[in-house]
Amino acid sequence: MAGLTKEQRAQREAERLAAAGGGQNNPEQEQEQEQALVIMRTEFPAFPGAPDEADVHPDEVENWKAAGWIVKE
Repeated sequence: MAGLTKEQRAQREAERLAAAGGGQNNPEQEQEQEQALVIMRTEFPAFPGAPDEADVHPDEVENWKAAGWIVKE
């Protein structure tokens, strides 16, 4: 970026970060994302020692059900 002042570089960096999602995440947004996940479990882990619970995005619940997982109550 030859020929740019420090202010112009800072401006471009700020614009790039804003376009990429705003830099730091807001803790309230993180909490909303965590609340949106569905906890699922399986009776038959894929291998010994494999996890038997998972936090699943709501759009993927049907795929996990097809693989033998159930929604934890």
